[in-house]
Formats: sequence, structure tokens, C-alpha cells
Amino acid sequence: MKKLVSLLLALVMVLSLAACGNGGTPTEESKAPAEGSSAPEEAAFVPYTYEDEAVYMGAMKEYYDLLTAAQELTDVDEMYVEMAKAEAKALTSGVLQIWRGDGGGYRLSRYVDKSVPTVLWGTDSDRYETALVTEEILTAEDREELISMWAELAGTGTYEQAAKDFLAEKGYTLKSELGYWDFTLDPETWDVLSVWTNSVGDPVCGTVENLAKYDMENVLQPALAESWECSEDGLTWTFHIRPGQIWTDSQGRKIADIKADDWVASMQHFFDNYGSSGAEVLTPIIVNGDAYVNGEVTDFTEVGVKAVDDLTLEYHLNAPVPAFESMLTYCGFFAPLCREYFTSQGGTFGVDDHVNGNYGTSPENIAYCGPYRITSYTPTNSIVFEANDSYWNRDAMNVTKITWYYQDGNDPLKPYDDFMAGTLSRCGLGPSTIKKCQEDGNFDKYAIVSELEATTRVGYLNLNRQSFALFNDPTGCVSQMEHGSVDTIDRDNEVYVADASIVDDAARTHVAMNNHNFRLALSMAWDRVSYNAMFAGEEVKELGVRNTYTPGNFVTLGKDVTTDINGTSTTFEKGTYYGAIVQAQIDADGYPIKAWDPEANGGLGSSDGFDGYYSVANCQEYLAKAAEELAAVGVEVSKENPIQIEYADPVFSEGGTNRAKAYKQSVENASGGLIQVNLLPVQDNQQNNSTNYLISEGWENCIDIGIGTGWSADYADPASYLTLFLPYGNGYQTKNLGVW
Repeated sequence: MKKLVSLLLALVMVLSLAACGNGGTPTEESKAPAEGSSAPEEAAFVPYTYEDEAVYMGAMKEYYDLLTAAQELTDVDEMYVEMAKAEAKALTSGVLQIWRGDGGGYRLSRYVDKSVPTVLWGTDSDRYETALVTEEILTAEDREELISMWAELAGTGTYEQAAKDFLAEKGYTLKSELGYWDFTLDPETWDVLSVWTNSVGDPVCGTVENLAKYDMENVLQPALAESWECSEDGLTWTFHIRPGQIWTDSQGRKIADIKADDWVASMQHFFDNYGSSGAEVLTPIIVNGDAYVNGEVTDFTEVGVKAVDDLTLEYHLNAPVPAFESMLTYCGFFAPLCREYFTSQGGTFGVDDHVNGNYGTSPENIAYCGPYRITSYTPTNSIVFEANDSYWNRDAMNVTKITWYYQDGNDPLKPYDDFMAGTLSRCGLGPSTIKKCQEDGNFDKYAIVSELEATTRVGYLNLNRQSFALFNDPTGCVSQMEHGSVDTIDRDNEVYVADASIVDDAARTHVAMNNHNFRLALSMAWDRVSYNAMFAGEEVKELGVRNTYTPGNFVTLGKDVTTDINGTSTTFEKGTYYGAIVQAQIDADGYPIKAWDPEANGGLGSSDGFDGYYSVANCQEYLAKAAEELAAVGVEVSKENPIQIEYADPVFSEGGTNRAKAYKQSVENASGGLIQVNLLPVQDNQQNNSTNYLISEGWENCIDIGIGTGWSADYADPASYLTLFLPYGNGYQTKNLGVW
């Protein structure tokens, strides 16, 4: 083994650079080994870690200060401007390395584009009851015409019938079943109010109904609330619950009547699961929400959600929230919970005392009020949804049966083959399937490029890595490791540990990751277009590439706003896109990053469709600065001693492993060999997701850069993206950065 770092050097070197680049000093407590750790041994490196706050503030303080100030504003447009400035700081920190938005690739389809909601937030886009599905494959020409029709008719309430008439005229036959490859992980629970992940939210959202939801024309419509109103001061929202609705079990048998108290029960259960449920989004908004989760208020009747009577529900807010109605459409925020059924399953309430009992342990252990019941579930195989006959809008459902199929990624041609056989209703195309589709003569007739969605995919840098083993264990990649230490390397027990040379060199990588210039160099070494080609194909490799975390066109200003940017008074006119403001702050700070192209999208501007980070020249310039700074604290960066980072290589997936190789080649070539990327093979989806996505705390993060995890807005506000990185446990995704 190469012994590049002695114990003494590690102590001096690692601790002297806590947050080099943007300031920040480690505390005395952070200079000690994590509790329970021992001195480094020959076979394993024991990490000396920084205090979470020191690491975080060293990299993200400017973002944090700007976002905190933005959240205190009451003017929506002024708030958007300050949030955009905060995002610019997050992007230029190098901690978030943006690479693509979902969509922007070729797709074949049997279901009509725009026949489900396509708003950029919430979970309504995962509800398929309104989808129009055909027996025949839709031609590219007809799909384009339907999309144009939607653009003309959206907001009139006439698109659904017009689309049906068009399909009939063209000779298509409508069907009521949908087949979809839509899960790569089995749900860890069926309780949508206790876990904030797509692997739970996507399959469960169709089993419950919200107070309101978007129709296929993206117009907000009443659902389990017949109507609602807001007080003049914007602090009280009153909902009138649809009478005569019921909860059923998985067999369709009545459990209880739906009443206003079901939303009181759901919010208490949601808040009880603070930290894993995403409740941190709502607790500052709802009266006494923060006080309840902090233990300052123990009586939930003092929290701002009230059942006035069985059919009248009130929410009391601390301040007006312009995006409040859009929040209603995310089923993890405002899905009801049948109190009677939850307690019958052994569930209890209270921040310190809550347990789920049997609730959510299987599809048979939840109550249903949405359009579908789950009638069959086979792990790593399929989930079957069938119409809930008690659903309030049952007669309007176009799809009465959905089958989701598990996608293991082992055979890149299987989605295409299953689509052509009629099993699947939609199929995305990658490099292998584009070629097969062309060979079969189907590509020109059926394929069109899908629109980019709001989900943004990111490479998260692990700033405070403490875990080095990936265990083949469904409970997580570090379940057999003591917090803060590394167990004996054991390759015979299905334990994968980093190569010995990497483990020994972890202190050097740790210091580099906390150097601002190194992070920027790493970001600029990544050729995202070539990387995306391994995902979407050469023909459309640029289309899906994204350069901002919040899509640049997510919001626009409703009026002129003047702000201070680095001492210069700057006015952004009414109609300015969010992304343009992000770019203005980046430019003022002097970074060679292009997050927004004002000429793209027909002159409207866009943050998508180009790589605004990759540059060999810029990479080498920032890397030279980093090498000088690192040398000053005893860290040599050279071809003989490169900084080594680990990347999880999904060897079970042709596309995934091709992307891993593309990343390695790009970074090593651009850095001139001063950064070495080590590909760590993972054998299946569970292992792959355990490196980064499924972790619950920062210390569990056992990879240097986690690529693939993404985020889509839960409500119509940039805060839905930006607040994910708030410190002190208030940001859901700081764990992906290795802290909290």
C-alpha cells in the first residue's frame, strides 16, 4: 500500500483546511477523532472529520445568508430575486454540480402527451387516471399535432374531448389500461406521510386524494374539497370537504367517512416524522408548527390546523404564502390520514412517542381514498393499481388499471421490446434502443423528443466523508460500520470497500473537497454533454443538459425589482426569468459559468440545452490555484500524487457503466491527470442507491460524488429547491453533502 499520509500529517493537514476557499474555522471539538474511532491502522484510514457547521459554512455561507434574508421578505418578486442570487452562490461554490433535467430524450408512446397534468411542481404529474391511452402506437406526426392542440386549448376545459375526437378520426382505439416501467426501488414504506422520497411518493400518491389537484390543462380544480377561500389578510384558509366520501381498505370495503379531522391527523403524523417526511417545509408556515416539532408546544390543538366541524377545515398561517394553493397538490404535504384506521394499526401520535405500528407496512395496511387501490405487489417485479369504485370522481377516470414494472437496468433493450409487444404504454430511448428502433424502421415514424421536466439531476460533492464501505445490505451502505470508523476490509462477505490506496489517501481527498478552487476545477472537468450522450444518445445529447438547480424558466418577475449586486444597484424588469437573475450574480462574481442563455428557446432564454461549466482551460486554471493552496498546507497535487475521488459504477447497467467511464475519462483528461477517478463497482439498484440516495444522515454517505439523485419542485416557488440545503438539519439534502 502507498502510505501517502502519516498520522501526524493527517492531523495537521486535514484540520488546517476546514472550509478553505470561502472562510470558516474548525472548532476545537472538530479536531478530535469521531467518538468510538481509533488511531489509523495499516489496513484502514480513520477519518478525522470537521464539525458539520464548519464544513457547511466554509462552502455554503454566502448561499445561506442570502437565502435566509430572502425568506424574510414579504414581497414575492423581491424574494425571487434574492433567491436567484442565493442559487448563484450555491452553483459557484462547486458543491452542487448540475448536469441534466429529466426529459429531453427520444420517446415512444401509446398515451397522449398532455393528457395528465404537466405543471412543474407537486405530484399530480404522477397521477394517471385522466391519461388517454391507445391500443396503437401514436405516430410522431399525430403526437406533435396533439401537443399543438393542447397549447391552443389549455385553460378552456375542452382539450380532453378534442383529443378524443382527434384520435377517433385518426383511427386510434382508446383503452383503459396503462403499463409503465416506473420503479427501480421497492417502496421502503407505503405511508406517504413519513418518508420524502419518490420511491414512496410516486406509487402511493394515486391511493389518496388531495384537497385540490390540477387537471390535464394545468388548471387547479376542486378534489376532496368542494371549495375554499382565503381570509383577506392571507392567514386563514378554509376548505369545505366534499360530503359523502369514504375511506376503504385494500379490498374496497368501507372503513370510515372522510372528514376534516383526517387532515388534522395527517398533519400531526407528518410533523411527528419531521426530518424524514419533509415536514420542515411546512412547520415554519403553519402556526405553532416549529414550536410543536421542537417540543415547545405538546398539545397539537394549538397548531394551526383545525377541524371546525366534520366538513370544514382551516389552516392558520404565520404569514401569507403566495404558493400555498400549489402546495395542496403534493400528496406528502396535504394528503389526508384516516385517524381511525391509523390507530387501529397500532399507530400513535406525538413527536417523541409516534410509531406507525403496522400502518404502511404493506399495501394491505393503508387506507384508500384516491382513484386507485393497490391490488397486487410483487417486490422487484410489479405493482398493480385498479380503480377504487368509491372514488368521488370514478366516472371521469380514463385509466382504470395501471401496472408498474420493476426496472433492473440489466437489459437495455427490454423496455423497447416490451413496448413493441404492447406491455408498456411508453418507452424512453437511449443509445442501444435508438439503434434498435432505427433498425426496425420505427424511429422516424414514432419517435419524438420529450419535453424537459422540472426534475434536476445533480452531482453532490461529499464534503465530510466518514464512511468508506458499501455493504450489500438493504438497510444501507454503512449499517455494519461504527459511526466514524472503518471496519476491517472484507471482500469475501459481499463487503465492498474502497481500494486500499484510496482509503489511505482519504485525508488528502477530504482536504481537497473543502477547497473552493478544487471544487470548481472538478466541476469544469466534467463534460456533461458527452456524459449525457451515454444516457439519451448522440442525436439529443445536448437537449437534456441543465445548468441551474431551479429550472431557469420556473418563475418570472411580476414587476420591476431593484436590488444590490456586489455594490451595484441593478434593476430587473417585469417578466425577467429567474435564470437571468442567477446569471447576473454569477457574472458579477467573476466566474466563467454560463447558467442562462438569453438567446436560447427562440430568444426567450433557457438554462437548458448546453453545458455552461465544462472547460479544460478553466479547469486547469482553477486546479493550479487549488494546488498552490493545498501545497501550502502540505498536500501535494501532482501526476505522481493525484487527488483521488470515488464514483459508484453501476456495472449491472450498460448505460450507467458507460456514463461512469465517460465521467472518469473527462475528469482525468481535463485535469491533466491531477485528479484520478476510481470507479467502484456496485452490483444492483439497491447497492447503487445505498451509496448516496437512500442515506438518512450525512455520515452515512460513502461516495465522494453522488450522481443521479435529483429533485423536482413540490410547490410553485424556488424555495422548493433551495431550502433543501439549509443547515442544522433543516435541509433535506444536506446529508448528500456529508453533513447533518
